[in-house]
Amino acid sequence: MKKISYLLGFLLSCNLFAQKDHLAFFAGAELQPVINGYRPAFQMNGRFYVNDRISLGGLLAYTQQNHSDNFGYLADRTRSYHTTVNIIAQNDLIRKENFSLSAYISTGMYFLNLVNPDEMYTETSYNHIQGVWFVNQYEVPRKLSRDLFYNIQPGLDFSYKVGTITKEKVGIYITSRVGYQFVLGNGDITNGTQLTKPVVSLGVTFNGPK
Repeated sequence: MKKISYLLGFLLSCNLFAQKDHLAFFAGAELQPVINGYRPAFQMNGRFYVNDRISLGGLLAYTQQNHSDNFGYLADRTRSYHTTVNIIAQNDLIRKENFSLSAYISTGMYFLNLVNPDEMYTETSYNHIQGVWFVNQYEVPRKLSRDLFYNIQPGLDFSYKVGTITKEKVGIYITSRVGYQFVLGNGDITNGTQLTKPVVSLGVTFNGPK
């Protein structure tokens, strides 16, 4: 934990509260550790700059995996949903006209839901819009298990500028992110050690003023 504290301190140093009207948004594909190996995942993060180099924000990653194993439940097959919801701090260590190298650390919760895709049930939601109640019903797979883990992921962000939205002065970057995911805790169908592996992603970053 001391090493994590030092790293967070490093990322959040350098005149932290010098507020800037500057945002960054990344969206792309991630190779996400799952119960058996890796699966392609969708990953996005949004950050606001608190000074010229430090940005803070949130991260979301999602994927799913089909299994022939029933993990001890009454099911012919199962499916697992993997969702990561983190806060993120990033420090632009090197920033040139067309290239940047950043260090980041994100931490939060790793949700793992196991369902039986062959058994469905009706779920109802209620929405109150402008004084009128709307009822929506939809079919969802039967939930078998829900595990919650804590995760920490330090890593590096490499971004190369490929264009600019001139009017808004927003830079468009091809971004590769390389990190290592530490997942802590034990669940009903797996433990954090199985999910503790390197993580890589590739996508596009939009970086510019609000």
